[in-house]
Amino acid sequence: MEKIKFLTSLVVLILLLPYANATLSGPKAKKHFVLVHTASHGAWSWYKIVALMRSSGHNVAALDLGASGINLKQALEIPHFSDYSSPLMEFMASLPADKRVVLVGHSYGGLAISKAMEIFSEKISAAVFLSGLMPGPTLNATHRLY
Repeated sequence: MEKIKFLTSLVVLILLLPYANATLSGPKAKKHFVLVHTASHGAWSWYKIVALMRSSGHNVAALDLGASGINLKQALEIPHFSDYSSPLMEFMASLPADKRVVLVGHSYGGLAISKAMEIFSEKISAAVFLSGLMPGPTLNATHRLY
């Protein structure tokens, strides 16, 4: 069921991409997307979307969060959420001050992009939550999610 939701969300994102591009910035504007995976996945989970978006002329970065994908840290080396999300925070910090990106977070990746939105609000033009977790009054980043 989770896989069907994820695939449906991705199809919707792909279908809306040309319209969002034309509506937000005119027909020739290209965006920089930063794709953030869910738990137990990695940047590899975005490979089809990355190819489609790049073929449309967009700049796309798919990141491996802590202990995910090709990130060399082991799960036991990541005791805090800040350790898990540090690759995204480092990427955002490395962007030039005038660069704005579109963050896309799937499921648990929603918490990571929420944190990035708090810290780097001036570098974010939009955020997309694909079945993404978002901290709020009943779910904050300090709660255990199991």
